[in-house]
Amino acid sequence: MSNFEHQPHGINSLSTIIKRLEAATSRLEDIALASSSLSTVQRTLDAGPSVSAPQTSKPAPSAAPEEPKSVKAYKEMVIQAKLQPYLKLSEGLSGPVNEQARAVSTLFEKLGDLIYCASASAKPTDANLATLLQPMVQSIEAIGKIKDSNRGGKNRDSFNHLSAVAEGVPAMGWVQSPKPAPVVAEAKDSAQFWGDRVIKEYKEKDPKHIEWVRSFAAVLEELRKYVVEYHTTGLVWNPKGGDALAWTKPGGTATAAAGGPPPPPPPPPPPPVLPPADAPATAPAALGGAAAVFAELNKGEAITSGLRKVPKDQMTHKNPALRNTVPVPTSPGPAGGKKPLKPTKPTALAGKKPSRLELEGNKWFVENFENDKGIIIDKAEINQSVNLFGLKNCTVQVKGKVNAVALLNCNKTSILIDSVISSVSVANSPSFAVQITGTAPTIQVDATDSGQIYLSKDCLNTEIMTAKCSSINVSLPVEGEEEGVFVERAIPEMLRTTIQDGKLVTTFVEHSG
Repeated sequence: MSNFEHQPHGINSLSTIIKRLEAATSRLEDIALASSSLSTVQRTLDAGPSVSAPQTSKPAPSAAPEEPKSVKAYKEMVIQAKLQPYLKLSEGLSGPVNEQARAVSTLFEKLGDLIYCASASAKPTDANLATLLQPMVQSIEAIGKIKDSNRGGKNRDSFNHLSAVAEGVPAMGWVQSPKPAPVVAEAKDSAQFWGDRVIKEYKEKDPKHIEWVRSFAAVLEELRKYVVEYHTTGLVWNPKGGDALAWTKPGGTATAAAGGPPPPPPPPPPPPVLPPADAPATAPAALGGAAAVFAELNKGEAITSGLRKVPKDQMTHKNPALRNTVPVPTSPGPAGGKKPLKPTKPTALAGKKPSRLELEGNKWFVENFENDKGIIIDKAEINQSVNLFGLKNCTVQVKGKVNAVALLNCNKTSILIDSVISSVSVANSPSFAVQITGTAPTIQVDATDSGQIYLSKDCLNTEIMTAKCSSINVSLPVEGEEEGVFVERAIPEMLRTTIQDGKLVTTFVEHSG
């Protein structure tokens, strides 16, 4: 048999083989495709949910808003220029001084947050403002506790340092005052009183303590300048701002000024009460609010059917005698018609401090008495000094010869002194009275209005120095008269300055009657 006889059979076999190969190839392609899909799914599951999914996507963080001008100035003028040098010097002194300085740093940080909050928020109510001030109040209390806990013991040498700072931080009260600059200035003067004691003590011992006093005074002075420039009439709020309690510092997660998240929203209103099934047909009249109004309007002309016709003898426009009668009130007012009492302003940064009369080492402390006319320091010694602070309407008697007497932040206070070795100092104490029955070489009066100084015959050689004072009178004993007869002389207040040979020459202005 020739080869041509088997050709059709071979062609058929070849076609069958090709079909089988195509089928195998298609099967292999399906297997490869399935394997690739399975690998993709596995990688997706291992990688977690897709970041492009709408339900898990997060908006791109927006750029931080630019800080207001007042906030920038506060950081540059107060924090960086003055506060940082004070903190660095406090680290060198260590101990409670450094501990108190860290609390001061926290206080100024909270003040910066409040200024930032005010620039973006509307002025809050007094109650909400007290909430915003609470973090600052806590910092001020912490500063005072550090001072009180180091009155004696091994840290007693730092008490004047701690007192200077504790008396200076009430300058933060400017945020509640319509005249903030004087508040800061008064606190600075109070701090300077204790700072002068530090300078006097370490003048010839360690100059870094003097530099520390000046650095803290510079912080308060720079704060005063900042307040004058940016908050002349009080802390500036933003009339178009939002809720101060809900304010969040940019980059933070919680309300910075208030110290916590905003209050939760109120609960939803209760579901409406369904009328009973046996309610009469006139039930719509019992509806309240807008439903009652629309129900009445839907009556049309029948709305006036329930009105009673007023007879002529009851019409006030036809009977003038009825106009003098007292109308019956439609509804009783709250609390018998009295207006609700206006809530008092929060004390916030102020508070009544406990009274104190005690001797610590060689220093007497008389503090925070009111309406007490019988305060007596008996058997005072020559190496002791007497410090009076925060007295109001009081009389103090110092028996014995003492080293020095200081009167600070007292109001309507009188003090009777036997003798003083160095000086009698009066600062920020309006309406004071000082009587010296013995001797005193120097009397200093600073930033005080209205005062009376009584001198004895042995005290006529004293020197009286005044600064920023008015209405200060000195009563001198009359020669040849019995004891207790005085003549009053006023300390000049008006000065005249002229220029002579390129120099300023200042003299008192004398008035002739």
